This record gives sequence, structure tokens and C-alpha cells, in this order.
Amino acid sequence: MEIYALYLSTSLFCSEMTWTGTTFAFQKTAGSLINGLVVALVIWAALFVLQGFGLYTMAKRRNLKHRWMAFVPFVNLLYIGKLAGSCEFFGHKMKGAGVYVMVAQILTTLCCAFAIFAEIYLYSVYGAPNYVASESGVILPVWTNLSGAGVTIFNIYNISDYILSVIELVYQVLLFILVMGLYKRYNPKNYSILGFLSLFIPLARYFVIFAHRNYAEVDYEAYMRARREAYMRQRQQYGQYNPYNPYNPPHNNPYQNPY
Repeated sequence: MEIYALYLSTSLFCSEMTWTGTTFAFQKTAGSLINGLVVALVIWAALFVLQGFGLYTMAKRRNLKHRWMAFVPFVNLLYIGKLAGSCEFFGHKMKGAGVYVMVAQILTTLCCAFAIFAEIYLYSVYGAPNYVASESGVILPVWTNLSGAGVTIFNIYNISDYILSVIELVYQVLLFILVMGLYKRYNPKNYSILGFLSLFIPLARYFVIFAHRNYAEVDYEAYMRARREAYMRQRQQYGQYNPYNPYNPPHNNPYQNPY
């Protein structure tokens, strides 16, 4: 989730940087983690409000009710689904995509919240950990002075990483389907580019939705029919008036090469 990604970045930025003799090392503390969480929440709140104004304006242009939902966490996904309508998943219509994305986001948020709580708790009570490379080469934090609830929280914390990776993958796929449906309604020409941009740069979604707040709603199927008809007219015109087209030569052109 975006808050967790921001938290990981800002907490590292707020850490103490020390010189080891060969390189710089970031030393996390409980204070740096809390400061990073506060900064992440502030940044996310600003982006969320920006997206909310975008959704509110879209809904207002279409005379939709309950526009306040655009500013409510989790519930705003239902409103995005309402604006997007039925979404497509591998050619199949997917109704109620906003509901599935909302449930996936709630589960992802709970896992992220526990991971953040566990990390701050362990750093606050037991101090900085030692970092050990696992068999797969991943660097993991290890506390050797754990006791009582700390052992339980640390064990769940390790498992939560795997659970979070699975739930977040499902959430990202569902969110991708949802925003693709929204972009298809408001920018059918570039919806795939915008969808992949929001997938690989999640924070871009907030700016993209805000930037499309004054776009008119487009019937995608009618848009594609118009494009196909324009393409067919162009081909017919090309075949009728181009004297060098050997596949559809005009019958009354005296300069046509018979060979």
C-alpha cells in the first residue's frame, strides 16, 4: 500500500546516517520510525485529498449523489467503481470491482499497520537489531534479546512479510483493473498507458485522477466503433483514389501500370 511504501522511504530518510569507513550506513531508531510514519501520513493525506477533489469534480459533472464518499478512505474505492462502471478482466465484464478492491485494501492496510506497529515496538523496547543474511541472500533484522511478547510479535512480524506480499499482489491487480476502467471512461485513447503508469508508480494515480477531473465521460464502445468506422473509411478512400495501389486499382485511370 502507498502509506507503507512511503513509510519505508521516509523512515530511512529520517534515520541517522553514519560513516563506516567505506560507505554510509543508515541506523534506524524508534524515533526515526515514528517520524517517518508521521511524514508518510502527511504526504499520503495530501495526495488523498488531491484525488478526492478529482473524484468529487468527476461525480459533480455527472450529477452523482453522495459525492462526500470521494474523501472517505476505503469507501472512495466504491465511488471510483461507480464512476468506472463495469470493468473488464481478460475480456470478461467485472461488476462491483470497487467492492473487491476495497476489501483487498482493508486487508492490506491491516497487514501494513501490524508490520509498522511491530517494527516500532521492537525498536522501542529492544533497540536496534542485528542484520543477518538468510539462505536466500535476503538481509533480515534479528533481535537476540527478545522475551515475552517480543518473541511472539517478532515471529508474527516475520510471517506478515509473506502474507503482505500475497495480499498486496491481489490488491494491486484488482486496483489496476479498477483504474483501467476509470481511465477508459475519461481518456480512452491513453487509458492503457495511464493504467500501467499507476501500476508501476502507485503515487501517480492520485495526480492522474486529479488531472482528469474536468474530462468529459466517454462511451468506450461508441468511441471504438467510431475509430473503426473512421479507419475503414480511410482505407476505402485510399483504395479508391490512390493510383499506385495494386490491390484496388481504379478502373478509369489511364496512367495505371497494368503490370
